[in-house]
Amino acid sequence: MGFSKHKWHKVADTEADIKWTSGDVAEVVVDGKKICMAKGKEGWFGFADTCPHAGAPMIDAYVTGGCQVVCPVHQLKFNLKNGRDVNGGGYVLKTYPIELRSDGVFVGMPEGRLFKKWF
Repeated sequence: MGFSKHKWHKVADTEADIKWTSGDVAEVVVDGKKICMAKGKEGWFGFADTCPHAGAPMIDAYVTGGCQVVCPVHQLKFNLKNGRDVNGGGYVLKTYPIELRSDGVFVGMPEGRLFKKWF
């Protein structure tokens, strides 16, 4: 499996600048694309703003178990480390790396594409 390079985009100067929901999810715009961010016991994670199952808005999701996010509509749980559906349905939530740096919060977006978008 290959490794993808990322272009890093600053989304906030500090954590305090991010507007978190009660479910520990925030929505940001990165290079014209809306994505969600989550903070859990195991770190910060970036992921798609819609559920791959039924297109629910993931800004209404919530974090559980340290690194899982739960879809607000059908309660599908996704592992935020790899995006996989932990319920066994085979769905994959697109994920993005997050870096907390001394000069801000950054989201890594893949550079180039080997494959076309498939979901």
